[in-house]
Amino acid sequence: AVHEAGHALVAKALPHADTVHKVSIVPRGRALGVTQMFPNEDQLGATTDQLNTKLVVFMGGRAAEELVFNEITTGAQNDIQQATKIARAMVTNYGMSKAIGPINLNGDGEVFVGRDYSKKSSTSEHLSQLVDSEVKKLLEGAYKQAKDILNSNRTILDIVAEKLLEKETIDREEFEQLAQEVLWSSTPMVFA
Repeated sequence: AVHEAGHALVAKALPHADTVHKVSIVPRGRALGVTQMFPNEDQLGATTDQLNTKLVVFMGGRAAEELVFNEITTGAQNDIQQATKIARAMVTNYGMSKAIGPINLNGDGEVFVGRDYSKKSSTSEHLSQLVDSEVKKLLEGAYKQAKDILNSNRTILDIVAEKLLEKETIDREEFEQLAQEVLWSSTPMVFA
């Protein structure tokens, strides 16, 4: 409940986040819960602010767990995986890193299954280390921002988590009522 409440409240606090439509702690498949968010309009691409916002929202669950329980669990594994994938694409595909610049480091990619086994990297060790550093900077910045948002909204985090424990699922309208006092994030988005 705390984990899903963390995702939802971080999304509520960020102006570029998708709208929270449902928050649930009912297990589905391998997921112990879900925060469903949908964009307000169709999108063909994404800006750096939108992608940075996704990173912060992905980190909201883990940040909430750490804040409330002073403990980190395995529950954020998929969130971290998705956030890392986005951060790496920002740096290596989309040219969204000032330190790396507008370079696509992934190449065209082969279409056969064994492509990674025979592929030789054309990226220097220095550039590879820089990519790793930029990805880490994006993820650590997103995590810090999620923690800051949740620290500023701790009372509301507890209220939403308690409501989830009581009802298991909260729809958009009920979440909006519970989270109406969420402070908008005043910290600038992190950009490597």
